[in-house]
Parts: sequence; C-alpha cells; structure tokens
Amino acid sequence: MSRIYVSDYGSDKNDGLSKQTAIYSWKRARKLFPGHMEITVDSASARKRLMKELCGRRSDELRPLQRAHD
Repeated sequence: MSRIYVSDYGSDKNDGLSKQTAIYSWKRARKLFPGHMEITVDSASARKRLMKELCGRRSDELRPLQRAHD
C-alpha cells in the first residue's frame, strides 16, 4: 500500500510522496496511485475539502472505487 500526502498548501504538480511534495486533490491521488493507498492529511480543513470532493462525485464515478474494496 502506498502512502500519499495531501495538503491545502500542496500542488497537483507534486508527486505526493512526502510532506514537502504534498498534492492538493483526491483526483490527483487516484491518478498517481490507482490501487489502495494510505492518505496522510495535514489539517482538518484539508480532510473536510477531500470529503466534499469525494461526496460530490457521481455514483457511476464511485463504482470502480467500490469494486477495489470487494
């Protein structure tokens, strides 16, 4: 399992492999690590933003994620 770092100060141009190179979005996380991943979030505001991003996805976009857990 890969660990990826997400931050409100991150950039989706980064690789997400360290706190210094954190990414910003869930979309970028899925692109970098299509399999299982452990996400480290640096703040409550970043966690809340990621949850909004996930909850805003259409159900047909979530199906591949659900299958990955079966």
